Amino acid sequence: MRNDRCEHKGCEHLGLTQITSGLTRAPIRFSRLRQDWPDRRPTKREPREDAYAVHISLRAAGPWETWMNGRKFGSDTIPKGAATLLTLDSGPSTFCHSAYDFMRIHIPRPAIDELADDAGLPRPSHLRAPFFKVALDSVLFQFATAALSALEQPAEASSLFLDHIALATLAHVHRTYLGGSTEARQLHGGLAPWQERRAKEAMSASLDKDISIAQLASECGLSCSHFARAFRKAAGRPPHRWLLERRVETAQGLLLNSPMSLREIAKACGFSDQSHLTRAFARMVGTSPGAWRRTRRG
Repeated sequence: MRNDRCEHKGCEHLGLTQITSGLTRAPIRFSRLRQDWPDRRPTKREPREDAYAVHISLRAAGPWETWMNGRKFGSDTIPKGAATLLTLDSGPSTFCHSAYDFMRIHIPRPAIDELADDAGLPRPSHLRAPFFKVALDSVLFQFATAALSALEQPAEASSLFLDHIALATLAHVHRTYLGGSTEARQLHGGLAPWQERRAKEAMSASLDKDISIAQLASECGLSCSHFARAFRKAAGRPPHRWLLERRVETAQGLLLNSPMSLREIAKACGFSDQSHLTRAFARMVGTSPGAWRRTRRG
């Protein structure tokens, strides 16, 4: 996962970072576009590129206008949870008559093609929806709120977690919004025992470091999406969840058997700081690491 400055004017206003998934050769970028007053003029036309932008509304906004290839499109109030899809090769610009708050997911076409090839799906040639469409999408809204937590606390967001969201987003967009068949190759079974062992060993060896799905998939000789699906089938949870559980288990061992401080344990187990350890530990165990240590060490 990379944290980059977001060059979109809405992100500059907030001073937020942009988070990037390196899952595919063409990275998927997540950013937040928020402004607490109406636009005074349309945004500058975005550079033309072979990509899509999906905007998921985090609160109601509108009316909303957009220009693509010199044509004006519009929408009445955009409800919370609505998704809009823009084709960036049309050089769009937008204008909102109210304050707004969106999660933006930038998806290069090569990333969708890569997923399609990997899953045995046809490469989509066009958007299923018109150039500009507003539709409630509870699935994308869930992905957006998950990515929002990573944007707000990028130090706590692992590459495995962001890759998981990116994979799920790509699959959903292909299935829901893009043309072509949605029948993918059926995945039979999970990982081979040696693949599951190697993936878990690689994650255990990286407790204090960041590791990506691409690295784990390479260890197993699989593509990213095949590995992610197969690991979940084999282990019963996605890789980022398995790694978090392993980090908490390791922290429990250190709490019981070492004199290390909570800050030292957090660093050794790959948490960004003591607060990150405390939140993750409490969610998984039901109490804080300090309280857990005191009750077991007397």
